[in-house]
Amino acid sequence: MRRWLFSVSRWAVIAGGVALALWGPAAMWKGWETIQIERGWSLFIAGAVATSGGLVTLALGAVLSRLDHWIRSAERRAEQAAARESAAARESLVSRLRAQTEDAPIEVDRYSSGGTVYVMFSDGSVELRGSGGARRFASVAELKAQVGV
Repeated sequence: MRRWLFSVSRWAVIAGGVALALWGPAAMWKGWETIQIERGWSLFIAGAVATSGGLVTLALGAVLSRLDHWIRSAERRAEQAAARESAAARESLVSRLRAQTEDAPIEVDRYSSGGTVYVMFSDGSVELRGSGGARRFASVAELKAQVGV
């Protein structure tokens, strides 16, 4: 709503400036014919004031137009900066999650035999889970050497 109202008011100021700038010389022209009487001088002076007021109003309309463009470009830059920040935050989160998952091995396979559960991980380690607790071995070769499976 605010942007629409600002745009309408900007154009209204410009239209008013054009009307004054056009009416002023017309009034001066009409007053020039009757300048010997008081009404002619009044009309000529009012026309000169309207012309100068119209030009000033046109300048204000141009300033409002520039201000509107500046505000819109600032809003676009703020949106782009927010998008870049959120993309950087997402990338940071992804890299932290990637680092965590690279550090922690992922379970690859699991099977049970004789009441013991064998869990194999992505880094090659093996974990035995049984009634006596859990034991972790760095590799299947280490498991065979210690347990004799």
